[in-house]
Amino acid sequence: MNIEEMRKRVQAIVAKLDEFNGAEKYTEEDQKTIDDLNEEFSSLKRNIETQEKIEAMKKETSEPKRKVEPKANQRIEVKASYKDEKKMGFDNFGEFAMAVRNKAAGTLDRRFQNTAAYEKFSEDGGVLIPEGFMGEIQEKVQGDESLLSRASVTPVTGNSMSIPTDENAPWSGGVQAYWTEEGGQITDSKHSFKSAHLRLKKLAALAKVTDELLSDARALESYLRRKAPAAITHKINDAIINGSGAGKPEGILNSGFTKSVAKESGQTADTIVFKNIVKMKAGLLPSANAVWLIHPQVREQLYQLKDDNGNAIYMTGGQFPNLSGPGFDMMMGHPVLPLMGAMQALGDKGDIILADLGYYEAIVKGGVQEDVSTHLLFDYAQTAFRFIVRVDGRCPYQAPVTTDNGSYTMSGFVTLAERA
Repeated sequence: MNIEEMRKRVQAIVAKLDEFNGAEKYTEEDQKTIDDLNEEFSSLKRNIETQEKIEAMKKETSEPKRKVEPKANQRIEVKASYKDEKKMGFDNFGEFAMAVRNKAAGTLDRRFQNTAAYEKFSEDGGVLIPEGFMGEIQEKVQGDESLLSRASVTPVTGNSMSIPTDENAPWSGGVQAYWTEEGGQITDSKHSFKSAHLRLKKLAALAKVTDELLSDARALESYLRRKAPAAITHKINDAIINGSGAGKPEGILNSGFTKSVAKESGQTADTIVFKNIVKMKAGLLPSANAVWLIHPQVREQLYQLKDDNGNAIYMTGGQFPNLSGPGFDMMMGHPVLPLMGAMQALGDKGDIILADLGYYEAIVKGGVQEDVSTHLLFDYAQTAFRFIVRVDGRCPYQAPVTTDNGSYTMSGFVTLAERA
């Protein structure tokens, strides 16, 4: 059977499998037929790939390379680039996905006819997405709306990392200094370290795309570049705020380092008052990088807050653009970042947090791993796109800082207690 005959047979198998779509129940004979067709399909696919690879190599070695001298005043246009190579020659992500789908049906795109491209395919139909598209999606995950981009992130090559921590203040232990008389014995001190352990957790998103959407490359690209980064960002943000530490990062609300400010006496349920904000700001360790993380509904009340002299404490980004930056409002000298997800409802602990995420340690291995499979949902005429990121995070400190005098506590994370 030559390559054209094999391609026709593959198309016949696809047509035969369409007869089984939508059946409420499959008989044993149906199951055997489907299994036989699947086995034949896989065998033909491998044979087609092998013959095409052989033909491509033969063509490359048999055709003499001719040197073409440009004519006078002839304009030479160079279309290939390093960026194109990283995308295997495809213009966009959707175009690549359509080529993968066509390959499963027996039609191999010419851009797959190189060694690097073939190495990206596995026998079960999984395809590693080109590096050029991986980088573009990851960039959107690491945008301003991503809390991970504000944390202290360490890339790792292994699966874990231990962080030595110093819980002592100069007045509460560890290495300390003492006033000493001339010739007197110097009082000794001993430093003590603790350790915080981070181990990578896996976050995955599986996007199923119909053949109809696959037929429109630009629509597919727009869809996945909107959905996949949004889903990954939401889950990472939620873990940084609420994570239990079991199977996911440990969040701010479950950290022993976090300081909680009590509500005011007689404060009405589901409200935020000026003194809440003052006490939260006062409880923050000195920081130029802290940001207010809020549930969007909280902003409605913040707009109306005034100090004891009747001055508004919430300033929109347009009032002081040089201070707040584009897109950010300001309060008590720190940007305000509303989050559509992750934050708790108005009145619950976690609806407003003042946080310096530099105190949040995170580890990440590689970037976003992306794969596409045409076999997983073959009988549903769908293609599955899988996105995986390996990350972990927590604050390594176990308790807020207590001042030398007065036993006042301060932290890099300050929350407001429940107002029920």
